[in-house]
Amino acid sequence: MGLFRRRKDKEAGDKPVRLFYASDIHGTEVLWRKFLNAGKAYEADVLVMGGDLTGKAVIPLVGDESSGYEVELFGERRRVAPEEVEELERQIRGKGMYPHRMSAEEVERVAAMSEEEREEWFAEVMLITFRRWLELAEERLAGSGVRCIVMPGNDDPPGVDEALEQASYVEACDGRVVEFDGYTMISLGYSNPTPFDSPRELPEEEIARRVDELAEQVPDMSRCIFNLHVPPYDSQLDTAPELDEDLQVVMQGSKPKQIPVGSTAVRAVIERHQPLLSLHGHVHESPGAVRIGRTLCINPGSDYHTGRISGCLLALRGEKVTHQFVNG
Repeated sequence: MGLFRRRKDKEAGDKPVRLFYASDIHGTEVLWRKFLNAGKAYEADVLVMGGDLTGKAVIPLVGDESSGYEVELFGERRRVAPEEVEELERQIRGKGMYPHRMSAEEVERVAAMSEEEREEWFAEVMLITFRRWLELAEERLAGSGVRCIVMPGNDDPPGVDEALEQASYVEACDGRVVEFDGYTMISLGYSNPTPFDSPRELPEEEIARRVDELAEQVPDMSRCIFNLHVPPYDSQLDTAPELDEDLQVVMQGSKPKQIPVGSTAVRAVIERHQPLLSLHGHVHESPGAVRIGRTLCINPGSDYHTGRISGCLLALRGEKVTHQFVNG
């Protein structure tokens, strides 16, 4: 009887469950800090990060602490005094890249690596920063009552999963069923195949199988949230420029040709199961909210390179949800 009373109270009560969702911050540390602050700023009960957490470039700082470092950044080579290096590192992290202090010998060693070895080295460097992010989450949120649920996306290397599993405060959710305040959330961070051959891609049929398997564990779809990194196909949440086989933008007249790039499987599982809410990222340039049947589908988009986090604040009350896009 307690479960029935709880649901009735949620439907009739004054206070909804407030969820803040964002995605695709691509290693930009200032956005991670803003994401963690969203609980306080928006009085959110739950924070959900929908994937593509990590950046794509290491910036070598070559030298030592006594004489300073040389760095090449945005095509400009400069020398940095020892007392200036921490501020420079902060600026680099703010742009979604990873500063790494190295000797000239280490630079030569990395340059001589095979592509596979260099990928492993990059992942190790990236994880140093990512683990510090997870420690920062505990520092900022412990004792607040705010839940912080984080999922990798298609661009994130495998080491991210292990770091999330080891985190003491942040909750991993990829491939899992998570419950909070009478709601159930299922998550999948993989995308359908892309031209970029990213680390986490699956055939459409495998995406459908995995989501269906998770959906079978949901007791009530009217109180279910799909947290799926890739948006549904041809939904207006997945429109991006078409690329040719050389990854060049295809032009239509004087403008890039726009096409849907989302997942047909994701669209099918939403149409089939009709959850209350479906959260998506992946396609930065296609923010919006649409309905597929009774399901409200959200993609807040991403402008991570600007230092502003694009998010959506959702209020869940019973079998209803309202949303507000926020950017800051």
